[in-house]
Amino acid sequence: MKRTSRAAARSLLLLGSVTAALSAALSCASSPPPAGVRFDRVSTSNLTEPNAVCVVLPPSYDRSPARRYPVLYFLHDGYGDGRTLVRRGVAADALAAMRAGELPEFVIVAPDGPGTWFSDSYDGSQKFEQFLAGDLPREIASRYRILDSASSRGITGISMGGYGAVKTALRHPGEYGSVSSVSGAIIPFEWEELQRYSWIARFTLMRVFGRSEEKNSLIANDAWHILWGLCFDRPPFVAELRAGTHDVYGLDGVAAQYGMLLNERGVPTTVVLEPGGHDWGYWRGAMKAVLAWHGRRFAYDSAP
Repeated sequence: MKRTSRAAARSLLLLGSVTAALSAALSCASSPPPAGVRFDRVSTSNLTEPNAVCVVLPPSYDRSPARRYPVLYFLHDGYGDGRTLVRRGVAADALAAMRAGELPEFVIVAPDGPGTWFSDSYDGSQKFEQFLAGDLPREIASRYRILDSASSRGITGISMGGYGAVKTALRHPGEYGSVSSVSGAIIPFEWEELQRYSWIARFTLMRVFGRSEEKNSLIANDAWHILWGLCFDRPPFVAELRAGTHDVYGLDGVAAQYGMLLNERGVPTTVVLEPGGHDWGYWRGAMKAVLAWHGRRFAYDSAP
């Protein structure tokens, strides 16, 4: 199991052009958000500056002031940011499906975390996991009408964000009722594996988790090691791992293996492998299925 995941990880993050990705992102950054989308700034002592957070509000939010809603936290991919849902059309797709009655109504919250692996840094300068599991949901609950139970709270992510979603849920059991990932970068973090990655991947991982073999937090944040140390008598959440069968980094195989381990450790998990690569040509459609999956599992307010 571990050998195959390592092989996939070695090919992972032989990344394409950073310049091209940033150029594409910046070219769309000024586009106006669709109705129902807000951009907030959330201050926290866990980060060095306020976090830019995208909030997608369901169509009935303003006209139903007595109603409270489930919330889905979305973590972007390595080339993304807090505006990814808008820039890639996912927010518009979700709102259109809600208006058409094809998707139950819930709030979607997307923090901004480029290069963070949605984790606490080894040097303590950035504590993104603490922000994600603590300050962010508290602040969202204070600003928006959010249901408070884990059965009405989910987390998902793409690639780097898929890793962040799964790891955060495992480290904070009971906080989320539904957890999913798309092409999740749930890869081994051992120091010796790091040396086989591209210099870009090695740089981003070492910047977050430590730059020396003796001083790092890699194993503490390795999703495999975390799960090997757990065994749940009662499921802490339900999970879905989704990936494309033409993923250039082999993350479909990683999803299959990690899903097996989740099931063995007491987390009911479905693995969906389907045609697609490691790109937005696949991810936009996959996100429609992910939103529907969470929507079927949320508990809802009975208020009109």
